[in-house]
Amino acid sequence: MSKKTAKKTTKSTAKKSTGKATKTAKKAVEEVIRENSLVYIDYVARIKGDGKIFDLTLEDVAKQEGLYKENDRYEPMLVAVGWNWLLASLEEEIIGMKVGESRTVEIPPEKGAGLRDQSKVKMIPKTKMAKHGERYPVKGAQVTVGREQGVITAVLGRTVRVDFNSPLAGKTLVFEVTLREIVSTPEEKLLAVIKRRIPGLPKDNYKASVKGKTVTIELPKETRYIENIQYAEIGIAADALKVIEKANEVKLTVTFERPETPKENTT
Repeated sequence: MSKKTAKKTTKSTAKKSTGKATKTAKKAVEEVIRENSLVYIDYVARIKGDGKIFDLTLEDVAKQEGLYKENDRYEPMLVAVGWNWLLASLEEEIIGMKVGESRTVEIPPEKGAGLRDQSKVKMIPKTKMAKHGERYPVKGAQVTVGREQGVITAVLGRTVRVDFNSPLAGKTLVFEVTLREIVSTPEEKLLAVIKRRIPGLPKDNYKASVKGKTVTIELPKETRYIENIQYAEIGIAADALKVIEKANEVKLTVTFERPETPKENTT
């Protein structure tokens, strides 16, 4: 058998509408957030009035407030402005920010989680609740009924009152936002969207490049063992075509090398 190393490569391609090939111009470093900017932000999100934190990216604040969870990821969030990765109203308010700048943004209910809708407060028989796994309903418990998620607000005889409104409905939301970085170069943008889709993968384990109108992303073979990796790859391809506006296709490659033959023990 030949001892030469054989490589097997799998490829998947995502395409846009075709056009004439042009060279990708080198982009200048962005200094201010604009529409379609790709940025990293830290934030602490509170409910106006009681100041209760409902979301944050800062580990030190989580520990100070007694909200720290060991399995949660605390790091700046990647946001593509105008893509609704955050609340659209919040993305609009951070346009114009510079790196290192902090800003406090208030989001009224109608632009946040919406106003409270009394029709979403429903009385449900206990027998029906039991069919959905809630045999012993308790006030304050979170429940899922069909495709709706809600909170039990009262247990009344043979019925249970469930509020299917968002916990943030009717609330004014306050975001304390700090801009950490504006991602400018094509390669940095691609690496950022890969990290967003596969956050546990070390950054030096994958590569990305742009040549003409083709984006090539090289992923390690270890990604084959990640559950539902195909959906992450679809997301990476879609994001790549957005951040690299002149690209027409994305090629995802995974390379498998033939393992070395163990040396025989001659002793």
